[in-house]
Amino acid sequence: MAQATQPAERFAAKTTPGTVPTGPNTPDTACQLWPEGSLDRDGYGRFWVNGRNVPAHRYGYEQARGPIPAGLELDHTCNVRRCVADDHLEAVDHRTNVLRSTGPSAINARRTRCVNDHDLTDPANVHVAYPPSHPNGMRKCRVCARNRARRTREPQLAPVAPLPTRTTPERTAA
Repeated sequence: MAQATQPAERFAAKTTPGTVPTGPNTPDTACQLWPEGSLDRDGYGRFWVNGRNVPAHRYGYEQARGPIPAGLELDHTCNVRRCVADDHLEAVDHRTNVLRSTGPSAINARRTRCVNDHDLTDPANVHVAYPPSHPNGMRKCRVCARNRARRTREPQLAPVAPLPTRTTPERTAA
């Protein structure tokens, strides 16, 4: 009968070395990649341990560094979701994790100009909308808001084609 392997041994056997990530604030070591066949629909590795299917990056981090502090989640500093290298993971709050990502919220938060090219770094030009309309706050350009308000106050008259000139039929003498 085959000897049962320890979870840590199974975990290590599944990982393969990847490339060293490039970009600002990325680690200097190579990623440890989880096999593609064991990824969830979001691209994160899954690992079966103690009768449960757990996120592989969380298992690897907790084995190397201990429990993740309450209220924090793991951020992949290498931006590779299937990476399980513990030195590529950092425990951060949810807001920090989202803003470091490449999702729409993070992209919008990093914008310095609005769609009409107004400055969004000037606090005098930025209004942050809070509940009830935007629970987490949303930056709005004050110049665009003023222009939008002016347009709605002005009467919006549809262009009217000129009326054709009326001609009277020639009367014939009887």
